[in-house]
Amino acid sequence: MWVRNAWYVAGWSHELEPGKVAARLVIEQPLALYRKTDGEVVVLEDRCCHRFAPLSMGRVEQDDLRCMYHGLKFAPDGRCVEIPGQKLIPQSAFVRRYPAVERGGWIWVWMGEEALAQPASIPDSVRLDDPAYRMRSSQMDYAAHYLLIDDNLLDLSHLSFAHEKTLGLDMPQWADERPRILPLERGLRVQRWLRGQPARSFMKRWGEALDLWNSYDFLFPGIFLLRTAFYPAGTAERCKLAAPAEAPLFLRYDDQAVTPMSHRTSRYFYAAGARSADIDPDRLDRLFATVEAAFNEDKAIIEAQQKLIDLDPARRMLPTSLDAGPTQFRRLVQTLLERDGEPGPAAAARAG
Repeated sequence: MWVRNAWYVAGWSHELEPGKVAARLVIEQPLALYRKTDGEVVVLEDRCCHRFAPLSMGRVEQDDLRCMYHGLKFAPDGRCVEIPGQKLIPQSAFVRRYPAVERGGWIWVWMGEEALAQPASIPDSVRLDDPAYRMRSSQMDYAAHYLLIDDNLLDLSHLSFAHEKTLGLDMPQWADERPRILPLERGLRVQRWLRGQPARSFMKRWGEALDLWNSYDFLFPGIFLLRTAFYPAGTAERCKLAAPAEAPLFLRYDDQAVTPMSHRTSRYFYAAGARSADIDPDRLDRLFATVEAAFNEDKAIIEAQQKLIDLDPARRMLPTSLDAGPTQFRRLVQTLLERDGEPGPAAAARAG
């Protein structure tokens, strides 16, 4: 039960080196990624049509990819253009080609009908090589269904508890303040003020307490584009808890993507940082160390959660007022699955 007509993050741009082939698994489909001589990314089905050997174990030859089992060679459009020892190439000798786009430091792949692929619908994220920003990035794999990770990102109240010594240090308001949730075409926009937060590190130059404006777009399948703006204490009240129009003292950027690999495995891509003028490399290292510690806390809880779900799959979760974001997003997933002709899980059902 997968939404196929969607863009998925298959990897970081910097991971795919010229002349190399990368294997990926996205919604249970094996993919082989490589670059043409002009740098364009090609994504083919990672399964030679001859004896089903992985093309990711093959060799890049100019713009083509050769299977290193029996030597069939495939053009970037997936057509077989050479069969050793055989002049006639059957029309059925091809592998599927997937539309691919590089944007914001990520390689995006369209898993559905090619005619429906619209690169303009890919959301904008910070490009890692943009000199205007200083960002750090990484990734981790989960032994869990991707919707459990989405639930986690859509309900940041868990920061007050799961991350009480990292991202949620001295911040009980994450659990107490209910966000404003706005619908987007394929996701949600979540916004909230956190007032009078203790200032830490270099931010103490602006006072002992600051107001935080936290706003993020969360788009299918799990694209999390978070902007956290820091203001002098009292700004939230002055703005009457509406979106601020003035420039912040400091603006933090967090770009993340959740990619389902299988029903019980997911890959989580993440980057964090700020404008280059606002953060030096040492402060960025410390910020990112906190981020990674927190994400490992998430991973431990979510993988343990998945194990308990699998022990009693029919058991229903108890919803609370904190679940507005996850519940609305599950409904959206249900709608997208139905458009793709899949039955899909009930909106508020368990993941999987």
